[in-house]
Amino acid sequence: MGPKTSRVTMRDVAKEAGVALSTVSHFLNGTAPVAPETRKKILEAIERLNYRPDLTARNLKRQKTNALGLFIPDVTNPFYAELAHGVTDVAQEAGYSVILYATSYREKLEESFVSLVEQHQVDGVVIAYSFIAERLWGRLASSGVSAVLVDVYPTNDLWPSVVVDNEKGIEKALLYLASLGHTDIGYLSEPPYVLSLVKRQRAFLNFMKRKGLPLRDEWVLVERTQRNRVEIGFTLGKKLLEEKKRPTAVVASSDLVAVGALKAFLSSGVRVPEDISIVGFDDILLASYVHPSLTTVRQPKYEMGRTGVEFLLQLLQGKKDCPPLTLIEPVLVERDSCQKRG
Repeated sequence: MGPKTSRVTMRDVAKEAGVALSTVSHFLNGTAPVAPETRKKILEAIERLNYRPDLTARNLKRQKTNALGLFIPDVTNPFYAELAHGVTDVAQEAGYSVILYATSYREKLEESFVSLVEQHQVDGVVIAYSFIAERLWGRLASSGVSAVLVDVYPTNDLWPSVVVDNEKGIEKALLYLASLGHTDIGYLSEPPYVLSLVKRQRAFLNFMKRKGLPLRDEWVLVERTQRNRVEIGFTLGKKLLEEKKRPTAVVASSDLVAVGALKAFLSSGVRVPEDISIVGFDDILLASYVHPSLTTVRQPKYEMGRTGVEFLLQLLQGKKDCPPLTLIEPVLVERDSCQKRG
């Protein structure tokens, strides 16, 4: 029988991070503010040592933290900024602070942040994107921490979900383009890593087939690698322009992809909307400030964040009657990036 491996302790984490034991304790228990740079050191130490707290002992003395967690993948995306605004407004009105778990689409950060939730650093969480590591859903469910999904479709029967009707949003965009006389329509998308993006792409393909409109593989361009959304749009827009026959209109999976494509078109001498029309999805603030301003499908991001936290507060109060799925109606916002064909 081999030597017994000693359990990693909070003291080990403090030593590895180069901080005081009390600082690690405050960080794990949410009992006092910890500077962002120090938080990063502790998180990295936890990851390196594979630290797992004694949850049984911790739960015996567990107290309310008056904090909620918010999982988002990308702090640079204006979509999540507006959603976070709605989350924090309602949370603060109810006397809660919000701890931001920004994962940058990195599995290791997802793992570290879920570990903190398991340690009950927060009373509940709003999850605003689908984890790359699917096993983490089970760990969160087992933690017993209340959760609500926003812009994520249900993963179990425990957590309410608030999403926009993605299929209806794409259909509204396509019906609008069709009303302007467009039949040759392309689709540009970031990696479809979440069900919302899968549904948008599927809705596009189904609409084109149902209406008997031309559906060409070279006009449906989907990026496979996670990177900046504007860069994705620019790359896909340039690729689309390489085709001898081009569509007269394109639908983008998000406004940031649309903005990148818009830049690609204009920098190549292709006029928008005279030569090609473009529709985005989300209606971020930037959409109304680019030139030409972007026609888009609006997701009420702020309202979705507010609704998600309202449901979470109900769960924390012991109420179990939240609807499992709340579908928000999308709205087509007409601006200057589309024009009648001919």
